Amino acid sequence: MAPTQLEIKSKSLARLIKEEGLYQKELKEQEEHVQGLKSSNADSYEIKKQEEVLEDTRKVIPEVRKKISEAQESLESYITDYTGTEDLTAAKENIEAAKKLLG
Repeated sequence: MAPTQLEIKSKSLARLIKEEGLYQKELKEQEEHVQGLKSSNADSYEIKKQEEVLEDTRKVIPEVRKKISEAQESLESYITDYTGTEDLTAAKENIEAAKKLLG
């Protein structure tokens, strides 16, 4: 059976929240990696390239958060007008997780 709009919107939001968490983890690991390179006096070219990777990760996080906000708003709007019989628990949990994440 094909997924419903509710499932699609809810799972999309959940995926974005998970993605943001993975980027946060990557950011922390990359910061530690760059610090390790600096403390071990690694090649300046390698340090520069790893700092570029670190900066790219920093730039992605706000974009993912923007997508989370948009997906959250879309799901909230959909639930407000929803008249079906599907369980809304997962969708509401994803909305709360997004709110918590975004502050």
